[in-house]
Amino acid sequence: MSRQGLRIREVFRFQPAEGGLYPAMLQASRHTVLHYTGSQSDEGGVHAVIRQLACNPRARGLLGVNREYVTEKMPRLHAWRGPSVADETIGPGNILNTCRVAWRVRRWLRHAPHRIFHGHTRAGLLVALWLHLLGQRRVVASVHCYGRQSWFYRLATEWLGPRLLWLSPAMKRHYGLADRSWSGCMPNGVTAPLPGEMRRGPGDVLRLGGAGALVAWKRWDLVLAALARLPVAAKVRFIHIGGALDTPESRACERELHALTAKLGLEDRVEWRGWQRSSAELLREVDAVVVPSDGEPFSMIALEALFAGVPVVATRGGGPEDFVLDGVNGWLVPQGDVAALAGRIASLQQPAAWTGLRVMPDHLRKFSMNETLAARWTEIYSSL
Repeated sequence: MSRQGLRIREVFRFQPAEGGLYPAMLQASRHTVLHYTGSQSDEGGVHAVIRQLACNPRARGLLGVNREYVTEKMPRLHAWRGPSVADETIGPGNILNTCRVAWRVRRWLRHAPHRIFHGHTRAGLLVALWLHLLGQRRVVASVHCYGRQSWFYRLATEWLGPRLLWLSPAMKRHYGLADRSWSGCMPNGVTAPLPGEMRRGPGDVLRLGGAGALVAWKRWDLVLAALARLPVAAKVRFIHIGGALDTPESRACERELHALTAKLGLEDRVEWRGWQRSSAELLREVDAVVVPSDGEPFSMIALEALFAGVPVVATRGGGPEDFVLDGVNGWLVPQGDVAALAGRIASLQQPAAWTGLRVMPDHLRKFSMNETLAARWTEIYSSL
């Protein structure tokens, strides 16, 4: 392996910066990073991740999107608008479209040596691969999803090597990689300070929160089914922020969830608030956050909740299993198990369920943008 390749592999190991300080050399560095998604809107967790990355004072962030892009979330990022692509599609048509994007990005990269391309979606990974084939090395890509085309991601690993990043060991297990450690992983992070303490249980009403798109694999129907199993007298509410994506499947899922809410007689327990600019209000209001997905890649709302001192109820087998510690800062339940989820929710109405919760600052620090991840991203961008 070349010296440069060894240098990159050293940088990509998961190690917090000592004392949370940046090396003096890196403090002086300044990169312009094109965080490319190819999206038409800022909905979804990937854009929440990019907004956190853009807070790094040592890397100026641009958001790479389609020409039709519309933004509502805060803070708003300067947009780099390219040819239209399908942001979460791998196929012949999108391969050609992302090639056109790559040629434009290649010209953009050549204008200044401090410019970096960072792909975040399936389209972003395709553009990164095209740039690699075009001889560009100031390229990195993050995998945020559990895709069905494992062969494609393994091929991308061979081509990009350590410049292809995984969110956590759970994602490496999903794609069948031999190395299932934190090496080569860059988790999502938040800029919030570490919390002083965890929530200590509900008042008169247990308030549960959820956030994310209304899509089938998020399994919001499990939450409804679990609530329907509770006694009529149980004082539990579920508040959800998020909505349908601009796809027929997601819009159908939204209709089905609203219909199921009415069918199960849960109108007084469930509130669908739609898309919000921030999760801050929800996290101030709820006692715990629920992540019921089948194979959740990471879950930004779960991480944001832990940094707000809000415990998380999440399913096993996905990214939250790498940072939600059962009985310590939340609880883990089997995927698709309505009875287990209902039982956990019922237990949270009792004060005893909350007594063992604690913040675990050394554990959370690994996911802090201010104390750990910003310095690591600066090192990674500098190594390119």
